Amino acid sequence: MARLFFGMEVFCPWPEEFPTGRILLERNRHLTLAFLGDSNMPDLHSFPKPPFSIGHAGFFDKPLILAHVIAWHIHWLEDGLLDYQKQLIDWLKLKDRFLSHVTLARKPADEEGWKKAFSPLPLYVKNINLYESLGNSDYKIIWQHPIAAPFDEIEHTADIAFIVRGNLFLHAQLALAFHFPPMIRYFDFREVTDLNDIVTALNQILSRVDSEIGCPFKAVSFHGTKTASGEWEMIVDV
Repeated sequence: MARLFFGMEVFCPWPEEFPTGRILLERNRHLTLAFLGDSNMPDLHSFPKPPFSIGHAGFFDKPLILAHVIAWHIHWLEDGLLDYQKQLIDWLKLKDRFLSHVTLARKPADEEGWKKAFSPLPLYVKNINLYESLGNSDYKIIWQHPIAAPFDEIEHTADIAFIVRGNLFLHAQLALAFHFPPMIRYFDFREVTDLNDIVTALNQILSRVDSEIGCPFKAVSFHGTKTASGEWEMIVDV
């Protein structure tokens, strides 16, 4: 018997320090999609595959003080994940009220400290995993269905650069917000697909951010390239 659940890996520019509590290690922070409970390790490889191949973007918008844990609530910036979660629950024949959140600490904890210390942070999820709970907030991945990240940071001489996938305009803003989280307040949700228009719109956002609160980025370069698969190498002048 094993304690199993479906979940996704969560990535965020996590704070270096948290208020007091039994903090989960970064590798153990996840989004639970469906909790199976104690199970005799059934073959679940035939689970319904998601209609998306690139992870979803969102941001943490508020702290949650739950019965035994401290969590952060997720506000999603893209559609599709919640519908897929319901499909997975129906396939497993489970009843579940889904709350998009990530557990960060277990009680006892400084609840007021967690409330006061919270500030919104960007996030994305990738990979659908079957996890086994090992106890003491430790989890093991049994197997994985790969889902690509919306972006990956890459090395670039003297600048910051990313490989951006999927919704290039939205995911480029997410990548920038990982370096400067206050950019969340300036996200633009228009549908922009032409690469030159994307770069122009991003630079308009950076200009506004800089004029209102200051910005660590000078500009997004027009020299970034787009591959045949639709990925974009975004170069950012700093």
